[in-house]
Amino acid sequence: MNWMQWIVLILIVCSFGIGIYYYDAMPAEMVSHWDAYGEPNGYMSKDMGLFLMPVVLVILVGIFYLIPRIDPLKANIEKFRTYYDGFIVVFVFFMAYMQFVSVAWNLGYQIEVGRMMAPALGILFIYVGLLCGRAKQNWFIGVRTPWTLSSTRVWNRTHQFAKNIFILMGLIWIVVGILFPQDAIYLVWVLLLGVVGLIVDSYLEFQKEVKHQKPIATDVGKASVELELVNKKEAKKKTKKPAKKKAQTKKSAKGATKSPKKKSAAKKKTAKAKVSPKKK
Repeated sequence: MNWMQWIVLILIVCSFGIGIYYYDAMPAEMVSHWDAYGEPNGYMSKDMGLFLMPVVLVILVGIFYLIPRIDPLKANIEKFRTYYDGFIVVFVFFMAYMQFVSVAWNLGYQIEVGRMMAPALGILFIYVGLLCGRAKQNWFIGVRTPWTLSSTRVWNRTHQFAKNIFILMGLIWIVVGILFPQDAIYLVWVLLLGVVGLIVDSYLEFQKEVKHQKPIATDVGKASVELELVNKKEAKKKTKKPAKKKAQTKKSAKGATKSPKKKSAAKKKTAKAKVSPKKK
């Protein structure tokens, strides 16, 4: 385990520890959601409120660490693996921090949830932007559209655009969330527009590439071509084996046809030998 994985493990253990330590101090029903003005509008049992987040973290972290092992383009993920592991640390910290804010509010501390969460959410967006700027073509991480997966150039162009969008979004969220927490909810629409913009941009860039008839280079394409070649080789091997068997059966059949001829020739010779003494 590297130092980032140790941090992730410590944060998850602390998340479970908070739930165990404050279990008796929590009310039977905990506030679990707040509106844009910081007023509670959602509740759940303290068992769910204290331990749902740690359990979800264990599942998500397991999936995050599984992705580099199962992706057909795992070699590309290794090229930005440090940034990917850093994202896991930032994400787990964000989730653990969210649980801490929820527990603090339910313990009676007068805090503005929206204002407390804004910096953490902004930092998460900023790091997602940095990750996009380093991401190489793969099947699980990044802006995966049919056009980014079909062209390495379009992938790189779209992810540089994504880097700028998410970093800018993170900075805006920190400022607006701290100064005007009740208005931060409207930034969700800005984020959705940014995501739609990335999809449209990847499509337009791919169309430019097609119009200029540039050769489309893609790691995804290379992987599929390699798989096709392997399948063709296996198919050839399978077809060769029956051909050999057919040749062997033909040879045995020829041998079988030849043997009766030899027998008939031998019979004729013996017949002639019997006939010759009589003539004398």
